Amino acid sequence: MPEGNPTLQSQYAKQVDADLERNTREQEHIRSEAAALQAQLEELQKDHELLVSLQATLGTPPVEQAKAAKTATVPRARRTKTSTDTDKRPRKTAKPKTEAKGKANKAAPPLRELVVAVLAGHQEPRSAAEVAQELAQTHPERTLSVTVVRNALEASVAKNQSVRTKQQKSVYYSTIKKESAAEEPTAARSTVDA
Repeated sequence: MPEGNPTLQSQYAKQVDADLERNTREQEHIRSEAAALQAQLEELQKDHELLVSLQATLGTPPVEQAKAAKTATVPRARRTKTSTDTDKRPRKTAKPKTEAKGKANKAAPPLRELVVAVLAGHQEPRSAAEVAQELAQTHPERTLSVTVVRNALEASVAKNQSVRTKQQKSVYYSTIKKESAAEEPTAARSTVDA
């Protein structure tokens, strides 16, 4: 093998030697930085001890302990299922409020009628969520969930006041169009006009 042509092995050897030298220099640099940081840490610890002793001499409460107490607070334990007796007490006191609310709502129309009225106000079918949102805007005094509105919509379907349609996985509701009743007056008008 001629000496002028470097072999692959000699190229790798040179690269490894250069990498090894660079690694050694980096280690020395980091060791010197670590030694400098260690010296700074030791000085800070000495200063800390001095400041703590001065604080004790002055008689002021240690600030570090107060901060540690604030940051090391443990969250309160969650209620277990055995504490259901305490959970029932507020519900018992809230019952008279719901009875009073029920008396005030006796003058209001039933939810099923409100739901049918909302559906009648729109040409296109509406989802239970859309109906619940509209009812929440028009009747803010009533607390309605989507489930309650859906139940009212289903009740209106059962009473033949509305129709349920499914589009893919969604359910939509619309009012039943009374075409025969709507056609009779127009037919009567046309005969009167003639």
